[in-house]
Amino acid sequence: MNFMSNKNILITLLGIIMVVTFGVIAFSYNKEQRQDIDKEQKVQLSDVDEKVYVALEGEGKVVVIDSVQKKILTTIDLTDRAGSPIGYMAHNVQVAPDGKSVWVTANAMQEMEMNDNGHAEEGGDSEHDMKNIEKPLDQIIIIDPYTDQIIKRISISPDNHLAHVAISPDSKKAYVTAQEKGLMYTIDTETFEIEKTLDLGTGSGPHGLRISPNGAKAFIALLDGKALATLDISTYKIQQIPFDSGAVQTAVTPNGRFAFVSLYTTKQIAKLDTTTGKIEKINLPKESKGPVQLYSTPDSNFVYVADQGYYFDQPTGNTVYRIAVENGEIDQTITAGSAPHGVVVDSDGKFAYITNLLSDDVSIINVATGKEIARIPAGDMPNGISIWNRNNGGTP
Repeated sequence: MNFMSNKNILITLLGIIMVVTFGVIAFSYNKEQRQDIDKEQKVQLSDVDEKVYVALEGEGKVVVIDSVQKKILTTIDLTDRAGSPIGYMAHNVQVAPDGKSVWVTANAMQEMEMNDNGHAEEGGDSEHDMKNIEKPLDQIIIIDPYTDQIIKRISISPDNHLAHVAISPDSKKAYVTAQEKGLMYTIDTETFEIEKTLDLGTGSGPHGLRISPNGAKAFIALLDGKALATLDISTYKIQQIPFDSGAVQTAVTPNGRFAFVSLYTTKQIAKLDTTTGKIEKINLPKESKGPVQLYSTPDSNFVYVADQGYYFDQPTGNTVYRIAVENGEIDQTITAGSAPHGVVVDSDGKFAYITNLLSDDVSIINVATGKEIARIPAGDMPNGISIWNRNNGGTP
């Protein structure tokens, strides 16, 4: 009995040793395999000369696209896992001009789902339930473009609807609009501290913004306030130009001569002469569904306009217009995906990239021919878009 008992114990011990040994070997192999995959991915990222960053509002992620290979390199999940996991809707993304950082406006979700209008709906059985839930803070999230890892989260406050972020030409300041609260934040890009909070007025609804090439002014689209706000960055004084329509986004030509703003409900583009202050309105074709984002070519000769529609009970568009800056004429009408939203043009002026909100993809347009040459699946509800280039930094 003792011999058999000892034999059984020995066999059991040998079995345990074998399981542990094989487990360690398997773990080591898997760990090495994971390290090899991570190393391979880092090599792939480091070898890429140009990347396109796309904010996926419906997924709470940022997708990174290789512009040459026209394929997805990686996807960055914005979920904050410190404590209870909190998802973040990525609305806008902007690469800094020096190419050292990527900035994302991220609005918190707590038991939320996306509705058909692309906005979050909070869960909960009653209004009482929602009052007892501590609301998470909206964030500005910063990504390192060399590793595509999140390096900083700047918490703001709940229910801001952080809309757009723009970076100064010297990459030292970031400017962020908070649509629901009518504010604009100025952030030091080195310390990540909020330096100033500018109150644009109750009901102003600041949405898109761009900075002038000399860094002296910010052009802010007031969606609810139906105006273009021009901010003198040195004095923080504001001048407003009123319109009959909500203003969605602005664009500035690289030579600094003109600023443009999209007027959604009147289906127009307003052109501002930055020297004289003169305003000219450009009517889009009667087929227009409602312009959203717009962007200038590097030579300052053309502006691309995404005619999205869809919001505010408008029909959904699928068209991108190209407007000649000097005479305001539309010289190209380009078919893109469903509900074209975000627009950016590469630093060489060869390709324009368009996010298509409802077809969940990115259109690539050949600037010379005015034709869509590729469409890349991106993810749920792609919104903002920006380009990182190893040699030229970020698109403004």
